[in-house]
Amino acid sequence: MAACLACGSENAAGARFCAACGSPLMTACATCGSPLPEDARFCPSCGSSTALPNLGQERKVVTVLFADVTGSTALGERLDPERFREVMQSYGNAMREELEAEGGTVEKFIGDAVMAAFGVPAAHEDDPERALRASLHMMRRLDELNGELQRTHDVSLQIRIGVNTGDVLAATSPGPGEAMVTGDAVNAAARLQGVADPGTIFVSQRTADAVRGFSFEDRGLHELKGKRDRVRALRLIDETGIGSRGVPGLSAPMVGRDTELEVLRSVYERIVGERRPYLVTLYGDAGVGKSRLTGEFLEWAEATEPPPLVLRGRCLPYGDGITYWPLAEILKGYAGILDSDPPELAVEKVRKTGRDLLTQEVATDPRRSTAALAYTVGLEDPEVSFTDANPREVRDELHAAWRSFFTALSVSGPVTVIIEDIHWADPVFLDLLDELAEQVEGPALFLCPSRPDLTATRPSWGGGRRNMSSLALDPLSSDEAERLVRLLLSVDDLPSSVHRRILERAEGNPFFLEEIVRRLIDGGLLEREGERWRAASGIEAVDIPDTVQAVLASRIDLLDAADKRLLQAASVVGRVFWTGPVTELTGVSGPDASDAFRRLEERELVSSRAGSTLSGQREYIFRHVLTRDVAYESLPRRDRASAHSNVATWLERTAGERAGEFAELLAYHYATAAALARETEGGLSDDLRSAALRWLLRASATARLRLVPRKAARLAEDALAFASTGLERTDALESLAEAFLVAFTGDLAWRYFREAALARNAAHPPDPTRVAYLAARASEIAVRWPGSMRGGTPPESDVRAMMDLAATNLPLGDTEERVRVLGLRASWPFAFPDETLTDDQLASFAEAGREAAGIAMRIGKPDLASFALDNAQGAWSSVGNYREALSLWHERAEIMDGVTDIIEIGDFYGMGSWGYYETGRYPRALEVTDEGLAAVGGRGPNVEIHLRAWRCVTFGRLGSWEDALEEFRLIRELLDDRRDEPPYFASHAFGTAALIHDARGDVVESDRLSGLLSTLERTTSGRLYPFLLRYLVRTGDLVRARSLERPTNWAVHKGDALEAESELVAATEGWDGIDRLLDGMRAHAEKTDAQSVAAFADRLEGRAAFAAGDATRAEASFRAAIERFDRLGATWERALSEVDLAGALASRGRGDGARAIVAQAVVTFEGLRAAKDLAVAHQVLDRI
Repeated sequence: MAACLACGSENAAGARFCAACGSPLMTACATCGSPLPEDARFCPSCGSSTALPNLGQERKVVTVLFADVTGSTALGERLDPERFREVMQSYGNAMREELEAEGGTVEKFIGDAVMAAFGVPAAHEDDPERALRASLHMMRRLDELNGELQRTHDVSLQIRIGVNTGDVLAATSPGPGEAMVTGDAVNAAARLQGVADPGTIFVSQRTADAVRGFSFEDRGLHELKGKRDRVRALRLIDETGIGSRGVPGLSAPMVGRDTELEVLRSVYERIVGERRPYLVTLYGDAGVGKSRLTGEFLEWAEATEPPPLVLRGRCLPYGDGITYWPLAEILKGYAGILDSDPPELAVEKVRKTGRDLLTQEVATDPRRSTAALAYTVGLEDPEVSFTDANPREVRDELHAAWRSFFTALSVSGPVTVIIEDIHWADPVFLDLLDELAEQVEGPALFLCPSRPDLTATRPSWGGGRRNMSSLALDPLSSDEAERLVRLLLSVDDLPSSVHRRILERAEGNPFFLEEIVRRLIDGGLLEREGERWRAASGIEAVDIPDTVQAVLASRIDLLDAADKRLLQAASVVGRVFWTGPVTELTGVSGPDASDAFRRLEERELVSSRAGSTLSGQREYIFRHVLTRDVAYESLPRRDRASAHSNVATWLERTAGERAGEFAELLAYHYATAAALARETEGGLSDDLRSAALRWLLRASATARLRLVPRKAARLAEDALAFASTGLERTDALESLAEAFLVAFTGDLAWRYFREAALARNAAHPPDPTRVAYLAARASEIAVRWPGSMRGGTPPESDVRAMMDLAATNLPLGDTEERVRVLGLRASWPFAFPDETLTDDQLASFAEAGREAAGIAMRIGKPDLASFALDNAQGAWSSVGNYREALSLWHERAEIMDGVTDIIEIGDFYGMGSWGYYETGRYPRALEVTDEGLAAVGGRGPNVEIHLRAWRCVTFGRLGSWEDALEEFRLIRELLDDRRDEPPYFASHAFGTAALIHDARGDVVESDRLSGLLSTLERTTSGRLYPFLLRYLVRTGDLVRARSLERPTNWAVHKGDALEAESELVAATEGWDGIDRLLDGMRAHAEKTDAQSVAAFADRLEGRAAFAAGDATRAEASFRAAIERFDRLGATWERALSEVDLAGALASRGRGDGARAIVAQAVVTFEGLRAAKDLAVAHQVLDRI
C-alpha cells in the first residue's frame, strides 16, 4: 500500500495517482514516464538521472561569420599540392589572427572555408560589432597577404563573407569533432556568404540592426537554400565610427528625483492628515529605479510619527498573473502563515487576525469576512464555505473583506501597501485596487510600481479618480547621469574613456549602471583597496554591454559551471524560489549548494529573504526579473520540459492538502512542461499530459470563481489542447463553456456546452445523467439567456435537438436534470416567439415551470426552484403579458427565503421591477430595485447593473432625469471596459440616456449614444427596438425609422414597442389603419395591465382626431392621456401631451386655456432641462 502525501489515504501498490484526492503518488521520469520512488536520483526503469541534465549545451544569441575563398578549386589545380597548402596555411593563419583579435572563436576550417562564432563561450553585448569589425579586418589583412603571396607564389586570393546573428544551441565544453554552435543562424550565415559577390561582406538584417557605427548598402532579397522566405542582404561598406544613440525610452533613477520623492511625501502627509486612502502608480521601464524611489520614500515615512505599517505584495508574471497573489502574500506575512502550515493551523491564524481586526464597525459580518480573507490564500474555513457559491458572490465578498481589512488596519495608524509589478495584474485585481483607493476608510497609501505596459492593457487606469494619481520617471539629464556615474564609480585611475562609455551605454537606467559596476568587479577589473576601488590594468579593453539583458548574459557567463547551473535551475522555479526544487533539479545539495547560493548572493544576482513561506526551505529572489529571464533563456528547450515537470511535482508534493492554493502556478509548470515535451523526440508522456490537464482545469475553475472569465477561458482552452479522451474533452469543454457564461458571452457558452454534451454522449463508459445535464445547460443559454447571444439565438432545430438529447437521457425520479428540462420547456416561447400561441397554450408552458419548481423544492433545491419559476414567467413575457408574469413572480417570492444564489436573487428583483415597469407601477418598480440592491449588497456587479438599468429607465419615465443619468453613470462605471458593449440586460438604460440627452440638446453625447444604439439594437434581443425607434422619430430621421423592422421577439417588449410605433405613426401622419393600431394598443393594455400603453393610445387618438379636423374629440383624447400620464407620474409624457392639448384648444379659439396649458408644460420642460421640447412649447405659445 502507498500513502498519499497530500491527503494521507492508502492506495493500492503501483497506483500513480491517489484514488481519494487525485494527487500524484510518485514523480514520473521525464525520459520514459515511469513512476519514480521518492528521493530517487536515477530512474529504475531507464537509468536516466532525475536531476536537471548537466548543461553541456545552452541556448545563446551569437553572431556567426562564414568566409570562403572564391576560385580555390582552379587555384588548387594550378599549384603544386605543397605550394597550395602553403598558400592556404598562410591564409588560414592570417584569418584566425583577425578573428581571434576581435574575440571570435574559430569553429573550424573546412578546406578554404572558415567559420567563427562571436558570443561563445562567453557573451559580449557587442558581439555583432566584433564580427563586422573582424570581417573588415579580414578583407584588409587579405590585401596585405595577397601582396606577399603574389611575390612568393604568384597568386592572389579573393574571399566573400556572410555574417548573421541569431539563436543557436552552443556546446559549453565541446568534445573532439563536436560542433560548438548549431542552428539555423549558422546555416543562414553560410547561405549569405554563398550569394555574396567576391570581395564583399553580406550581412543579415538582424545583425545590421544590432550595431551602430557601420555603413551598409541594401542588396535586396535573396532566395537562400533551406529558407522558406527570401532573406534581405546588406553589403557591409565600412566602419563609420559614428554610433548614433537610439531613443532610450527609459525613466530616471533616483539621482535628481527630489521632485518625485516630494510628491510621494506630500501625498502621504495628506492622507494621514485627511485620514483617507490614496493610490499612486509609479511608472517606469524595467530597472529604471522604481524600487529605489520606493525604498527612499519608505525610509522617510518610517522616520515619521507614527510610522506606517508597511505591507508588501507582488503580481506574478505567470500568464496574466495570479489574481489575488499580492493579497495572499500580504495576509500570510501579517498573520504569520507558512505555506507548510497544516490547513487547520493556517485557518486559525487567519481567524485570529480576523478576531483582532474585523469588528462590526468595519465589517457587516466579521466571521464571513474573515473566511473570505482565508479563501484568498486558498484556505476553506469549514464553518463558512465558498466552494459552491456563485462566482460573482465570491468575488464581491472577497473585495468587501479586503476593504474591511485595510480599513481596520488604518484605524490605528497609517498604512503603506506596496503592490509591485501591477502591469502583470489581472483586470479583476486592478478593479479591487480601484475600489480600495476609493472605499477604504482611513489613511492607507497604495504605492504600485509598474512598467508602462499597464497603460496599453488598461488605458483608463486611474483616469479622473479623486484618490488616484501616477508618477512617470523621466530620463536623466546629462549632468544627473554624470553625477550618478561618479557616485557609483568612486574609483581611482578610472580612464576617462571608460567613464564616457559607461555614460553612453547607461542611458539613465540605475539598475543598468549597477550591473556595469558589478560586471567590472566580477571580471576583476575593479579591485578593492581599503575603502576605495582601483581600476586594474586592461580596463579600457572591456566592452560594456548596451542592453540590460546583454549585461546580465555576460555576467552569468562569468560564473563557474556549478553556480551557473544552479542559477539556471532557479530560473525554472520563478523569480522567487526555494532551495528544495533547485537542489532536486541540479543534484547539488548540502554545503555545496549553500556555498553556491552564497556566491550568487555575493555577486548580487539573487538575494535571500528574511523569512520563507515554506517551513524548512530557504527562500531567495532574483534581484531583478530580467536576471531570471536571461538565465532561463539559456536553458535548451528540451531540458526545460523535465525541469518544469520536476518543479511542479515538487511543489504539489510539498504543498500537500493546500496544493489548490497554487493551482495556477502548478498549471503553468505542468502545461509548460507538457508543451515543451511535445516538441521533443521522445514526445509527451500520458502522466505529464494528464497532470497538465488536471491543473489547468482546476486553475480555470478558480479563475471563474473569482470572476476572471478571460483567464478562465484561456486556461480551459489550454486544457482542451491536452485532452485526449472523450471524457477529458467533455470536462475541458464544460469548463470553457462555464467561463464564457460568466462573461455573458452566450454564443460561445452555447457552443461549448453543446460540444461537451455531444462529446460525453459519444464517450465511454456511458453516463446518461451527465449527458442530460450538459445538454440542458446548453439549452439554458439559448432559452433562458437568449439576450447574451450577440449573434442571435441559434436555429430552433438545433436547440430542440439539445433539449431532446437532455430529455432522452433523464434519470428516473425527481432530479436536478429533470427540473432543468421542464423549466426550459416553460420558457421556450421566450426564446422562440410564436404569436399564434393561445393563452391556454402559454399557460401550459408556464405550468411546466411550476411543475419543475415543485420538484426542485421536494429535492431541497430552492435555487433551482427559482430558476424554474423564472422560466415560467418567460412564457408570459414572450407576449408582453406582464400581468400574468407578475402573478408568477409573486409565487417565486414565496420560495426566495431559501435562495442563496446571487444570480437568482438578483434576477428575482430584476424581473419584478421589469414587470412593475411594464404595467406602469413606476414607484413600486423603484421599491423593488431598492430591495434588490439591499439584498445583493454589492456582491454581484452584473446583478447590480441589471437592477440599476431598471432604475434608470424608471427614473426616466418619472421625469427624475438627474437620477436616471446618475444611475446610467454608475452602470457605465460598473461595466468598465464593457461600457460601450453592454450586455442586453443593461442596454435599455443606454436607450433612456440617449433620449434624455437628445431632449436636452446635448448633441455630442446623444449622437454618440445613438450610434451605439444602432449597433446594439441588432444584438440585444429586441430590447432596444422601442428606444431606437423613438429616438429616430424624435430626431426627425423618419426614413430610417420607417425602415426599422420589428425584431422576431419584439412582443417581449410589446408595450414599449407599441408606444414607440404610435409616435412614428403620428410623426409620419400614417393615419391609414389607425383604428387597427389603436384597437391593438387598447386590447394589449386591457389584457396585460399595461397602463402606459393606454395613455399613449389616448394621445395617438387625439393626434389622429386633430389631424382629421375633429378638435373636440382631440381635446377629449388629449385630456384622457394627460390624466393617465399624471396618475402614472410620467411627467415628461404628460407635458408633451399638454402641448398637444394646447394646439387643439387654440384651434377652437380658446387661447387663454391653451396658454395656461402650455405654461404648465414649460415649467415641466424647464425642470427637466428639456431644451428641444421647451423650444417647441415656446413656438406654440408664439402661435396662440
